[in-house]
Amino acid sequence: MEVKICKPLTKEEFKKYYDLRWKVLRKPWKQPKGSEKDEREKESIHIMACIDSKIVGAGRLHFNTEKEAQIRYMAIEEKYRRKGIGSLILKELEKK
Repeated sequence: MEVKICKPLTKEEFKKYYDLRWKVLRKPWKQPKGSEKDEREKESIHIMACIDSKIVGAGRLHFNTEKEAQIRYMAIEEKYRRKGIGSLILKELEKK
């Protein structure tokens, strides 16, 4: 299983990235589509994990100050949890 860590770049990649965030983080709580986004999306750094071109993980970082950042919206598709994918996303976000 090869995991590719990258940024979503195309409209289609962002759609799938946000769909995963909603499915994992909001749908179980019966939150509506759109609740997986906030006002800081455009200024944030987005990272996704892919296996065979399928997005299986997502994470977002935004800066609160010049020296302080916050990681939010971490989501890993259930069948891919406990395989180190979340750690790979965190490591990539921490580099920023």
